[in-house]
Amino acid sequence: MNIWLVYQEEDVTKNQWYIDQYIQLGKRIGMNIQLVLVEDLTMICKQGKYHLLWKHKLVKLPKGAIVRAINPKLSAFFECLGIRVFNRAVISEICNDKAKTYQNIVPLNIPMIPTVCCRHRDLVHVLENMSLPAVVKTVDGHGGQEVFLIHQLDSNVSDILEKTTSDFVVQPLIGSKHQDLRIYILGKEIFAAVLRTSNSEFKANYSLGGSVQRYELNEKEIQLIDQIVNKFDFDLVGIDFIIGDEGELIFNEIEDVVGARMLYECTDIDIVWEYLIYIRQHLV
Repeated sequence: MNIWLVYQEEDVTKNQWYIDQYIQLGKRIGMNIQLVLVEDLTMICKQGKYHLLWKHKLVKLPKGAIVRAINPKLSAFFECLGIRVFNRAVISEICNDKAKTYQNIVPLNIPMIPTVCCRHRDLVHVLENMSLPAVVKTVDGHGGQEVFLIHQLDSNVSDILEKTTSDFVVQPLIGSKHQDLRIYILGKEIFAAVLRTSNSEFKANYSLGGSVQRYELNEKEIQLIDQIVNKFDFDLVGIDFIIGDEGELIFNEIEDVVGARMLYECTDIDIVWEYLIYIRQHLV
Protein backbone atom coordinates (compact mmCIF):
# COMPACT_ATOMS: atom_id res chain seq x y z
CA MET A 1 0.00 0.00 0.00
CA ASN A 2 1.61 3.24 -1.19
CA ILE A 3 1.15 6.26 1.11
CA TRP A 4 2.57 9.76 0.77
CA LEU A 5 3.78 11.64 3.83
CA VAL A 6 3.58 15.29 2.80
CA TYR A 7 5.73 18.01 4.38
CA GLN A 8 6.95 21.49 3.59
CA GLU A 9 10.69 21.33 2.90
CA GLU A 10 11.49 23.76 5.72
CA ASP A 11 9.85 21.46 8.29
CA VAL A 12 11.67 18.25 7.41
CA THR A 13 14.85 18.63 9.47
CA LYS A 14 13.14 19.39 12.78
CA ASN A 15 10.67 16.53 12.21
CA GLN A 16 13.13 13.93 10.88
CA TRP A 17 12.68 11.50 13.79
CA TYR A 18 8.90 11.68 13.41
CA ILE A 19 9.17 11.12 9.65
CA ASP A 20 11.46 8.12 10.16
CA GLN A 21 8.92 6.64 12.58
CA TYR A 22 6.21 6.77 9.92
CA ILE A 23 8.45 5.12 7.32
CA GLN A 24 9.83 2.41 9.60
CA LEU A 25 6.58 1.52 11.38
CA GLY A 26 4.70 1.60 8.07
CA LYS A 27 6.90 -1.20 6.74
CA ARG A 28 5.81 -3.43 9.62
CA ILE A 29 2.19 -3.34 8.44
CA GLY A 30 2.73 -3.38 4.69
CA MET A 31 2.63 0.36 4.05
CA ASN A 32 5.20 1.91 1.72
CA ILE A 33 5.41 5.45 3.06
CA GLN A 34 7.24 8.00 0.91
CA LEU A 35 8.25 11.46 2.04
CA VAL A 36 6.91 13.95 -0.50
CA LEU A 37 7.66 17.67 -0.35
CA VAL A 38 5.01 20.24 -1.21
CA GLU A 39 7.61 22.12 -3.23
CA ASP A 40 8.05 19.09 -5.53
CA LEU A 41 4.36 18.90 -6.48
CA THR A 42 2.66 20.66 -9.37
CA MET A 43 -1.14 20.79 -9.65
CA ILE A 44 -2.59 20.96 -13.17
CA CYS A 45 -6.19 21.36 -14.34
CA LYS A 46 -6.47 20.66 -18.07
CA GLN A 47 -9.28 19.66 -20.44
CA GLY A 48 -11.67 18.59 -17.72
CA LYS A 49 -9.10 16.55 -15.83
CA TYR A 50 -6.80 16.92 -12.83
CA HIS A 51 -3.11 16.04 -13.12
CA LEU A 52 -0.43 15.94 -10.43
CA LEU A 53 3.29 16.09 -11.14
CA TRP A 54 5.94 15.00 -8.65
CA LYS A 55 9.36 16.40 -9.50
CA HIS A 56 7.91 17.48 -12.87
CA LYS A 57 6.82 13.96 -13.84
CA LEU A 58 3.53 12.09 -13.83
CA VAL A 59 3.69 9.37 -11.19
CA LYS A 60 1.47 6.60 -9.89
CA LEU A 61 -0.78 8.19 -7.30
CA PRO A 62 -0.80 6.90 -3.72
CA LYS A 63 -3.81 5.31 -2.08
CA GLY A 64 -3.60 7.80 0.75
CA ALA A 65 -1.77 10.93 1.84
CA ILE A 66 -0.82 11.91 5.39
CA VAL A 67 -0.60 15.67 5.00
CA ARG A 68 1.68 17.22 7.60
CA ALA A 69 1.74 20.56 5.80
CA ILE A 70 -0.79 23.33 6.29
CA ASN A 71 -2.13 23.45 2.76
CA PRO A 72 -5.91 22.98 2.42
CA LYS A 73 -5.80 23.66 -1.34
CA LEU A 74 -3.33 20.84 -1.89
CA SER A 75 -5.41 18.49 0.26
CA ALA A 76 -8.51 19.38 -1.76
CA PHE A 77 -6.62 18.71 -5.00
CA PHE A 78 -5.57 15.29 -3.72
CA GLU A 79 -9.21 14.53 -3.02
CA CYS A 80 -10.19 15.56 -6.54
CA LEU A 81 -7.77 12.88 -7.73
CA GLY A 82 -9.41 10.27 -5.50
CA ILE A 83 -6.63 10.18 -2.90
CA ARG A 84 -7.83 9.69 0.68
CA VAL A 85 -6.32 12.51 2.69
CA PHE A 86 -5.58 12.44 6.45
CA ASN A 87 -6.88 14.94 7.68
CA ARG A 88 -9.49 15.75 5.07
CA ALA A 89 -9.31 19.07 3.24
CA VAL A 90 -12.37 20.50 5.00
CA ILE A 91 -10.77 19.85 8.40
CA SER A 92 -7.54 21.47 7.24
CA GLU A 93 -9.43 24.52 5.99
CA ILE A 94 -11.43 25.03 9.19
CA CYS A 95 -8.79 24.17 11.78
CA ASN A 96 -6.02 26.23 10.18
CA ASP A 97 -8.17 29.37 10.35
CA LYS A 98 -8.97 30.36 13.92
CA ALA A 99 -11.88 32.56 12.85
CA LYS A 100 -13.50 29.67 10.95
CA THR A 101 -12.85 27.35 13.89
CA TYR A 102 -14.65 29.63 16.34
CA GLN A 103 -17.53 30.13 13.91
CA ASN A 104 -18.01 26.37 13.79
CA ILE A 105 -17.76 25.94 17.57
CA VAL A 106 -20.25 28.68 18.52
CA PRO A 107 -23.39 26.59 17.71
CA LEU A 108 -22.25 23.93 20.21
CA ASN A 109 -22.72 26.47 23.03
CA ILE A 110 -19.66 25.28 24.93
CA PRO A 111 -17.43 27.59 27.03
CA MET A 112 -15.09 29.54 24.78
CA ILE A 113 -13.14 32.78 24.90
CA PRO A 114 -15.08 35.85 23.72
CA THR A 115 -13.52 36.55 20.35
CA VAL A 116 -13.44 39.46 17.90
CA CYS A 117 -12.63 38.42 14.32
CA CYS A 118 -10.66 41.32 12.95
CA ARG A 119 -9.26 42.37 9.58
CA HIS A 120 -5.55 43.11 9.62
CA ARG A 121 -6.09 46.81 8.97
CA ASP A 122 -8.66 47.14 11.79
CA LEU A 123 -6.50 45.86 14.67
CA VAL A 124 -5.84 49.24 16.28
CA HIS A 125 -9.53 50.19 16.15
CA VAL A 126 -10.54 46.88 17.77
CA LEU A 127 -7.97 47.23 20.55
CA GLU A 128 -9.06 50.81 21.23
CA ASN A 129 -12.51 49.46 22.04
CA MET A 130 -11.40 46.56 24.25
CA SER A 131 -10.25 46.28 27.83
CA LEU A 132 -6.55 45.45 27.97
CA PRO A 133 -4.59 43.24 28.32
CA ALA A 134 -5.73 41.35 25.24
CA VAL A 135 -4.36 38.46 23.22
CA VAL A 136 -3.94 38.96 19.47
CA LYS A 137 -3.51 35.94 17.20
CA THR A 138 -3.18 35.71 13.44
CA VAL A 139 -5.94 33.46 12.11
CA ASP A 140 -3.40 31.11 10.51
CA GLY A 141 -0.68 31.03 13.18
CA HIS A 142 0.50 27.60 14.33
CA GLY A 143 2.35 26.17 17.34
CA GLY A 144 2.12 29.35 19.41
CA GLN A 145 3.64 31.49 16.67
CA GLU A 146 2.14 34.92 15.88
CA VAL A 147 0.40 35.13 19.26
CA PHE A 148 0.87 38.47 21.02
CA LEU A 149 -0.05 39.82 24.45
CA ILE A 150 -1.03 43.51 24.33
CA HIS A 151 -0.93 45.46 27.60
CA GLN A 152 -1.34 48.90 26.07
CA LEU A 153 -1.62 50.59 22.72
CA ASP A 154 1.95 51.48 21.84
CA SER A 155 4.56 50.87 19.19
CA ASN A 156 4.32 47.12 19.77
CA VAL A 157 1.03 47.09 17.88
CA SER A 158 2.69 48.77 14.92
CA ASP A 159 5.42 46.14 15.05
CA ILE A 160 2.80 43.38 14.95
CA LEU A 161 1.16 44.93 11.91
CA GLU A 162 4.52 45.21 10.15
CA LYS A 163 5.49 41.60 10.89
CA THR A 164 2.18 40.00 9.88
CA THR A 165 -0.15 40.02 6.88
CA SER A 166 -3.03 37.79 8.01
CA ASP A 167 -6.25 38.81 9.70
CA PHE A 168 -6.56 38.40 13.48
CA VAL A 169 -8.69 37.10 16.28
CA VAL A 170 -8.55 39.26 19.40
CA GLN A 171 -9.45 37.93 22.86
CA PRO A 172 -9.28 39.00 26.49
CA LEU A 173 -6.49 37.43 28.54
CA ILE A 174 -8.03 34.73 30.72
CA GLY A 175 -6.77 31.92 32.93
CA SER A 176 -4.30 33.03 35.61
CA LYS A 177 -3.07 29.43 35.95
CA HIS A 178 -1.18 29.72 32.64
CA GLN A 179 -2.25 26.18 31.78
CA ASP A 180 -3.93 24.56 28.84
CA LEU A 181 -5.05 21.07 27.96
CA ARG A 182 -4.26 19.29 24.68
CA ILE A 183 -6.71 16.51 23.81
CA TYR A 184 -5.50 14.09 21.15
CA ILE A 185 -8.38 12.82 19.00
CA LEU A 186 -8.05 9.80 16.72
CA GLY A 187 -11.19 9.39 14.63
CA LYS A 188 -14.07 9.51 17.12
CA GLU A 189 -11.89 8.43 20.05
CA ILE A 190 -10.45 10.63 22.78
CA PHE A 191 -6.97 9.17 22.71
CA ALA A 192 -5.02 11.04 25.37
CA ALA A 193 -4.93 14.32 27.29
CA VAL A 194 -1.82 16.31 28.21
CA LEU A 195 -1.72 19.27 30.60
CA ARG A 196 0.72 22.01 29.62
CA THR A 197 1.94 24.67 32.06
CA SER A 198 3.84 27.80 31.10
CA ASN A 199 7.08 28.33 33.00
CA SER A 200 7.49 31.97 32.11
CA GLU A 201 4.71 33.54 30.03
CA PHE A 202 1.11 33.28 28.94
CA LYS A 203 1.77 30.74 26.16
CA ALA A 204 1.97 27.14 27.41
CA ASN A 205 3.20 25.52 24.18
CA TYR A 206 5.65 22.70 24.87
CA SER A 207 7.81 23.77 21.92
CA LEU A 208 8.12 27.20 23.56
CA GLY A 209 9.31 25.87 26.92
CA GLY A 210 6.18 24.79 28.79
CA SER A 211 6.14 21.68 31.00
CA VAL A 212 3.79 18.74 30.39
CA GLN A 213 2.08 15.92 32.26
CA ARG A 214 -0.57 13.37 31.44
CA TYR A 215 -4.10 14.33 32.48
CA GLU A 216 -7.09 12.16 33.36
CA LEU A 217 -10.38 13.55 32.09
CA ASN A 218 -13.52 13.41 34.22
CA GLU A 219 -16.94 12.52 32.85
CA LYS A 220 -18.07 16.14 32.47
CA GLU A 221 -14.94 17.00 30.48
CA ILE A 222 -15.39 13.94 28.25
CA GLN A 223 -18.97 14.97 27.46
CA LEU A 224 -17.77 18.47 26.55
CA ILE A 225 -15.07 17.15 24.22
CA ASP A 226 -17.46 14.66 22.63
CA GLN A 227 -19.64 17.55 21.49
CA ILE A 228 -16.78 18.79 19.33
CA VAL A 229 -15.69 15.33 18.16
CA ASN A 230 -19.23 14.47 17.04
CA LYS A 231 -19.52 17.66 14.96
CA PHE A 232 -16.43 17.02 12.83
CA ASP A 233 -14.99 14.18 10.78
CA PHE A 234 -11.50 14.14 12.29
CA ASP A 235 -8.65 11.72 11.63
CA LEU A 236 -5.90 12.92 13.98
CA VAL A 237 -6.16 16.34 15.61
CA GLY A 238 -5.45 18.10 18.88
CA ILE A 239 -8.20 20.05 20.62
CA ASP A 240 -6.85 22.72 22.97
CA PHE A 241 -8.58 24.16 26.02
CA ILE A 242 -7.43 26.87 28.40
CA ILE A 243 -7.76 25.96 32.08
CA GLY A 244 -9.93 28.62 33.73
CA ASP A 245 -9.41 29.98 37.23
CA GLU A 246 -11.95 27.49 38.62
CA GLY A 247 -10.36 24.59 36.77
CA GLU A 248 -12.98 24.65 33.99
CA LEU A 249 -12.18 23.91 30.34
CA ILE A 250 -12.51 26.85 27.95
CA PHE A 251 -12.21 26.05 24.24
CA ASN A 252 -9.20 27.58 22.53
CA GLU A 253 -8.44 25.97 19.16
CA ILE A 254 -8.05 22.79 17.10
CA GLU A 255 -4.67 21.76 15.68
CA ASP A 256 -4.86 19.98 12.31
CA VAL A 257 -1.14 19.24 11.93
CA VAL A 258 -0.91 18.33 15.61
CA GLY A 259 2.50 17.86 17.21
CA ALA A 260 3.28 14.74 19.24
CA ARG A 261 6.52 15.57 21.08
CA MET A 262 4.87 16.09 24.45
CA LEU A 263 2.77 12.94 24.06
CA TYR A 264 5.96 10.90 23.67
CA GLU A 265 7.54 12.87 26.53
CA CYS A 266 4.96 12.08 29.22
CA THR A 267 3.24 8.85 28.05
CA ASP A 268 4.19 5.49 26.57
CA ILE A 269 1.70 5.96 23.72
CA ASP A 270 3.14 5.54 20.22
CA ILE A 271 0.76 7.83 18.37
CA VAL A 272 2.40 7.18 14.97
CA TRP A 273 1.81 3.43 15.29
CA GLU A 274 -1.80 3.94 16.37
CA TYR A 275 -2.40 6.40 13.55
CA LEU A 276 -0.98 4.02 10.95
CA ILE A 277 -3.26 1.23 12.18
CA TYR A 278 -6.18 3.65 11.90
CA ILE A 279 -5.16 4.70 8.38
CA ARG A 280 -4.83 1.11 7.19
CA GLN A 281 -8.30 0.33 8.48
CA HIS A 282 -9.71 3.26 6.50
CA LEU A 283 -7.96 2.34 3.24
CA VAL A 284 -8.83 -1.35 2.90
